[in-house]
Amino acid sequence: MDEIVQEIGQKNNCTFCGVFRRQALDRGATVMGANKLATGHNADDIAETVLLNLLRGDIARLSRCTLITTGEEGALPRCKPFKYTYEKEIVMYAYFKKLDYFSTECVYSPNAYRGFARQFIKDLEAVRPRAILDVIKSGEDFRIGPAVKMPEQGVCERCGYISSQKWCKACVLLDGLNRGLPSLGISRSRGSKKQVQQPLSVGSVTDVLHQNTEKGTPKKIRNVSIDF
Repeated sequence: MDEIVQEIGQKNNCTFCGVFRRQALDRGATVMGANKLATGHNADDIAETVLLNLLRGDIARLSRCTLITTGEEGALPRCKPFKYTYEKEIVMYAYFKKLDYFSTECVYSPNAYRGFARQFIKDLEAVRPRAILDVIKSGEDFRIGPAVKMPEQGVCERCGYISSQKWCKACVLLDGLNRGLPSLGISRSRGSKKQVQQPLSVGSVTDVLHQNTEKGTPKKIRNVSIDF
């Protein structure tokens, strides 16, 4: 991520990390033969996601981000067992049970868009303790009109991963990094086939998340690829 941040700056870096991390979890679970993937998203996380999707106008994600289980139509459903559990409750439980847990945030998260949503949610909670659950309830009650056309799930033409576009998000992001156009995957025209012209090679996701930082390593990220 250090190398990626050098390319894209202090904004939008969570997009790259999130996309690659989600695919790594899904593909790793598939390799292990798992039939369901449980994630640690808590009530605070989900409230932030509801707010972010609302601010971005992302109707598709807003309609499903509060579901406890998603992807039931696929081979690897995801579930969020801590949906209604506050983050502070989880931390307190781990502390008193003397469980190991990460208490530090990513060094790049303060500059992420989600960071502002997180602070806003915390401010709301200080005024109204039920604010987090209220935001989740609003997301649950959200309804999409019958005239709204929702994106259809398919598979990526390049890697075969689940995607509503011809190329999945990871392939578009990797293509942008390989071509020296890191903003390619986060622009409004990211789904355009015209912008995705260079073939994507096969490698390892660790090349993206853990770039070699030894002296002499080129500043530009080139030929980064992903494979599981």
